[in-house]
Amino acid sequence: MTVPDLGFTLDRTYSASPERVYAHFTDPGLMARWFCPNPDLPTTCELDVRPGGAWRVEMGDWVVGGTYVEVEPVSRLVFTFDWEHDDDRPTTVTVVITEESDGTRLVLAHEETGADGGHQVGWTASFVRLDRELA
Repeated sequence: MTVPDLGFTLDRTYSASPERVYAHFTDPGLMARWFCPNPDLPTTCELDVRPGGAWRVEMGDWVVGGTYVEVEPVSRLVFTFDWEHDDDRPTTVTVVITEESDGTRLVLAHEETGADGGHQVGWTASFVRLDRELA
């Protein structure tokens, strides 16, 4: 997977099945358990997982959402990522899930131009929670 110069990837391997990993990105109840980097904030998710479908997550007063660009069940999601509280351009997130001999590999790439690194901090903190969910 190529990642633009301004962006980052997170790469994890889980003993969980690809279906279970994928479900944590597509089932609103499961996603609400890990997506917010701050476990003290109430989190709700609305997900219309299909190309052109919208997604929206409320984390206390913070709201982020976007549109699904690509949906390949169990293996790939591409979606826009846009905070409602600012005027920045939406960024793009690509999630690739592959079965491997030792489990399931998850690679998340967040393409950003001119970002301050806050997305990487947020995703990293959220992935600590996802890691626990999939352990």
